[in-house]
Amino acid sequence: MPLIDLKCDKCGYRGEELVKADGKYPKCPECGESLTQNFNGKLCVNGVKKGGGCSGDCKHCSGCR
Repeated sequence: MPLIDLKCDKCGYRGEELVKADGKYPKCPECGESLTQNFNGKLCVNGVKKGGGCSGDCKHCSGCR
């Protein structure tokens, strides 16, 4: 189970929680609303950086968008 940085859009709660790989996040411990993942910074998928510019090596991705 990965440790994910989560936030609550209703009350502003932020914290890290262990979540299952099924994509379902736990409820907010403060107000009970659904938590969403807090994305901050670059995201690396399969060893290819996303969101931080192109590496110029298109054989690892589907090209620039």
